[in-house]
Amino acid sequence: MRQVFDAVASNFDRFRALPGGVPEAIRSSIFAATRVASPAKVLDLGAGTGRIGKAFIAAGDHYTGIDTSLAMLREFQASIKQGILAQAEGSQLPFRDGSFDLVLLMHVLSGTNDWRDIVEESRRVVRAAGAVVVGHTKRSESGIDGQLKRKLKSILQEMGVPWHRPAESRNDALAWLESHSIRSAHPQASSWVARTSAQGFVMRHRSGARFVALPVPVQEIALQKLAEWAGKTFGSLEAVFDEQHSFELDIFEF
Repeated sequence: MRQVFDAVASNFDRFRALPGGVPEAIRSSIFAATRVASPAKVLDLGAGTGRIGKAFIAAGDHYTGIDTSLAMLREFQASIKQGILAQAEGSQLPFRDGSFDLVLLMHVLSGTNDWRDIVEESRRVVRAAGAVVVGHTKRSESGIDGQLKRKLKSILQEMGVPWHRPAESRNDALAWLESHSIRSAHPQASSWVARTSAQGFVMRHRSGARFVALPVPVQEIALQKLAEWAGKTFGSLEAVFDEQHSFELDIFEF
């Protein structure tokens, strides 16, 4: 997966940036829901290009971001002057036990097959009274993105292409963290109205790491079929719809 994320790094923020103020709201919600004092020692697993981590750096936290993709980290590094960035595997963290106040897993657990190693390592490096924080963007299942996501999965299955089940990995990881924590909270950090379209979904998936890992002919056929279905279903690929999005947190204290 590292090579795949390297390939999409330069366009990652173009399609996946969060609205202004959302990263700051995520940080505020975390400190409001935990006993962790600010500034904190923060480890961000899967830091990527820094779309969330930059808010912690700007607020003066002692921030360390790791990612398997060096290209993603270079995009991050180009826009900051502080913080520590390192290439590392989340399943084998190069840190001592209890090194951090907070460990962030933002948009990480849905895209991994080795969630147990990642959450066990996250638990190991967080100090007593610290917290592991899982975060993801939530969209309506009945919205444009939800419908297109389900249709794309169906198309790939019909083509005989195995497709990951992000919800299962994430739910299993959350259950493990819940069972090992002494306290948990599940706040909504922020919500906003997004302008969505089938065309935007197709363009975003052309830079999606798991999708890009598929053979190019498979990608093109799948997206062509999806576009044909979307045109019939929504009237036009360019038709724009308002859709409610939110950023949800699952916070586990130890």
